[in-house]
Amino acid sequence: MKRTRTTAAVIAAIGLVTALTACSSGSTAGDTASGGTPVSGGTLNYAIDAQPTAGGVDPMVATALAAQTIMDQSYETLLTKNDDGDIEPGLATKYDEVDDTTYDLTLRKGVKFSDGSDFTAEDVVYTFETYQKSTTSKRAYLSKLTSVTAKGDHEVEFTLSAADSTFLNGLSNRETFMVVSSDGYADASADDREKQTYGTGPFAVTDWKDGVSITLTKNKYYWGSKKPYLDEIVFQIIPDDSTRLAAVQQGSVQAAWFSDGTVADQAVSAGWTQGKTYDTQGLPIFINPESGPLSDVRVRRAVSLALDRDALVDTAMFGNGKVSYVTPAGDPSSPEVTKDTPYYTQNIKKAKALLKEAGQTSPTIELSYFGDAAASQHPIYELMQQQLAKAGITLKLESKSTSELAPIFTAGQSFTDMVSLPWSFRADPTFYFDPFLSEAGAENHWDGNADADKAKELLAAAKSETDPDAKAKLIQQLDDEVASQVLVLVPMSVPQHFEVWDSAKLQGYTTDPYGSRVALKDAWLEQ
Repeated sequence: MKRTRTTAAVIAAIGLVTALTACSSGSTAGDTASGGTPVSGGTLNYAIDAQPTAGGVDPMVATALAAQTIMDQSYETLLTKNDDGDIEPGLATKYDEVDDTTYDLTLRKGVKFSDGSDFTAEDVVYTFETYQKSTTSKRAYLSKLTSVTAKGDHEVEFTLSAADSTFLNGLSNRETFMVVSSDGYADASADDREKQTYGTGPFAVTDWKDGVSITLTKNKYYWGSKKPYLDEIVFQIIPDDSTRLAAVQQGSVQAAWFSDGTVADQAVSAGWTQGKTYDTQGLPIFINPESGPLSDVRVRRAVSLALDRDALVDTAMFGNGKVSYVTPAGDPSSPEVTKDTPYYTQNIKKAKALLKEAGQTSPTIELSYFGDAAASQHPIYELMQQQLAKAGITLKLESKSTSELAPIFTAGQSFTDMVSLPWSFRADPTFYFDPFLSEAGAENHWDGNADADKAKELLAAAKSETDPDAKAKLIQQLDDEVASQVLVLVPMSVPQHFEVWDSAKLQGYTTDPYGSRVALKDAWLEQ
């Protein structure tokens, strides 16, 4: 595939997802799929925790993880990324970066949508013009797109108003710009778009039973040679982890994913295979510096210095996670945290000295978190409370419902001191910083605060820097600056889910860093 410049950023999936509790002690599949000769046919029953809600499986509307992992089977993107974050072909076989504001893509020939109609450049034009008119958060990657033009049936040209390094990452993110049919999708009603699919992917959604199951059927027109092998995938909706485990133990499903690692352990103990996990879910704790103790950078630094992050990973999360910057450790674009990372190495003596210098030797700081979700994260906050107490800091924990916290990340509602709002991976590393540094960021309480000025300058530079090596250096500087000023407190990052399957039945399947389950097109069932 021809390329002149690329960026090694991870795929994004916008929205909150549940963290994990424990590291599986059983065997894992690692990076290698099962051996054997693929055979066609059969129905895979896969247990999931939730069905798509707002927007269903309409790629112009839906962004939540529950929707993305269904849409990934039915829709495809122009470009994709491998597990290392390198850009690879998708519906486009190559791209040319003509200059910093012009991209020419050559489209794959012989591709059809699941209704049998041909995929052409006009579908790409329709898709992106529709995204531009939509209200989805995906539009952020198109802020500088001025036009998309068909140059024949199998070539399109994208023109930007200015250099934008986030555009190519958005284009190659499997969860962002899914291409839809300019006939089927355009003619469908809003209700149909939520429960049917109009893509070129290996499967198409053909049946939807609310709260029970979602069935995907093989796309007989799929361009991939001999794929998919499966005739059907039935995603069985089982919200409770323990009930899902019972389905595993009873053999009524051949695959499942869990939010609780200890439950996944039980599946592994029963002989199931656990896929490789990736620490791509960030656990940022956002800070409101407008009033209270955290308005003083010395207090913020004391809080960061009081944390033993390695102990948080090993004790609170049973080793299931990794010390992380704002960019999650599992993101291929994330810098490596080292002993030189500002204010990351625990130093109680220095923390106390900073508090004394600030005239606040025993501050009380409030931390709000989701009490009715992401229960696996609660031990993190409790251990943080113990660690901060050693420096004389009282951490007041406030367990709140999702409905109470939702306005903070949806409408920018203010909060006291700190709030934990877990997030999933983003298509471009700069988008991890937007919520608290960009003018429209929902968690941005730094306007007019000089402590954030340098970080804002670095963020703007990183967004416009299209050279991947130069951008990587800017992301390193940006992460270090955020850590130095403690604009956000990051205890760690963790995997999103544990994925398990019966490898005696399901063959050829592997997990991916983005949780897309895209390898289901390569999997088959032993007959």
